[in-house]
Amino acid sequence: MKKASSELEISVLNNPQNIVSLVCLLVILALSFVSYHISGWSYVMLLWIGFFLGFSLFHARFGFSAVYRQIIEKGNTEMLRAHMLMLILVSSFSAAIFILSPAFFGTVPIPALSAVSVGLVVGAFIFGFGMEIGSGLAPSSFYEAEGGRTALICTLAGFTVGTVAGASHFGFWNTSLPSFEPVSLAVDTGIGYIWAWVIQIVFLSLIAFGSYVHKKRTRPPALPPLPSAASWSRIIFGSWPLWVGAVILAVLNALIFLVQGEPWKLTASFTLWGSKIATVLGMDVSDWKYWFEQDQFVALHQPVMMDSMSIINFGVVLGTVVTLAMNRQIRFSRIAPRVALIALVGGALMGYGASISFGANIGAYFSGIASFSLHAWIWLVMAVLGVYTAYYFSHWLPLYHYEEGKRTDE
Repeated sequence: MKKASSELEISVLNNPQNIVSLVCLLVILALSFVSYHISGWSYVMLLWIGFFLGFSLFHARFGFSAVYRQIIEKGNTEMLRAHMLMLILVSSFSAAIFILSPAFFGTVPIPALSAVSVGLVVGAFIFGFGMEIGSGLAPSSFYEAEGGRTALICTLAGFTVGTVAGASHFGFWNTSLPSFEPVSLAVDTGIGYIWAWVIQIVFLSLIAFGSYVHKKRTRPPALPPLPSAASWSRIIFGSWPLWVGAVILAVLNALIFLVQGEPWKLTASFTLWGSKIATVLGMDVSDWKYWFEQDQFVALHQPVMMDSMSIINFGVVLGTVVTLAMNRQIRFSRIAPRVALIALVGGALMGYGASISFGANIGAYFSGIASFSLHAWIWLVMAVLGVYTAYYFSHWLPLYHYEEGKRTDE
């Protein structure tokens, strides 16, 4: 019995993916301890909500960028309908939170409202263009079926640099050029959250119904099959239906809203992390208008462990890496220089566009629509236009080769 036990321990430790899982779990336990002593239980809860977000995103293969590419490249609208379900649920939860105004940990719910500006329009287009060129970014790249691709490192590096560059130009795009005050489709129109919710739910339902009709008429190819498992092991090692991912993401975002007082945002954390690195390298970033307009000036000058958005996204990263490792999906291999260049440029364009347009798929699209903000719908339209433009533009690039609608390396 002892011999079998020791052999099992050796087998577990000899697998690098198990070691990665163990290290990440130890890190999140350490971060939980630090978060509690610095900011209390609310930050511990945000860290673990982020962890389960990363866990859920992988298992549901729920792509925020892949939905656009599936529609454009394959004509498949299955992921779009899952997105509509998610937005219907998160809009319902958010409307209830705004109306009831619960105060968890002393917080008051604040919607993710942003200005309607030239930066919003241009930045969303740049983001969509870069997303199609560079094949997507976190969180979607974290849990692609191939998992752990080396190009992700270039994409993330490019995205971080791009967010910092965008933050440095934020004032030009959003204050020097024409800009209008944020518009709440519930408050500023005078119709209130109940009617705003009804109108938004009807509109989202019509999109879902239209996509279903389109599917019946065109019969596009189905999404590729994903790895699965039997029985209860499917929860940890298999893939979940898209609708399950939609429900869980909506619920977890509602929990973030209740604990943090505002919805989930992603880009702001990358901008903050990148700017802190830039400060260490000798750059003076403190006078950029981005910090004052986005209410991030305090976060720039305090420890990162005191920033609630960073805590959530630390959890997302750790949850995703742990899940990838548990499913033997972390695979790094040699990368062709041109693939690295595409990933780097695509990531930089996404980061720059997201920074000047008040967020990306999470902060502007997901949380913005949940907050009944006009800017979120404008952002969505411009991002999709950017994806379409890049899709047709990339046909002319020698870096890409198209075969039956699928982009592959030559």
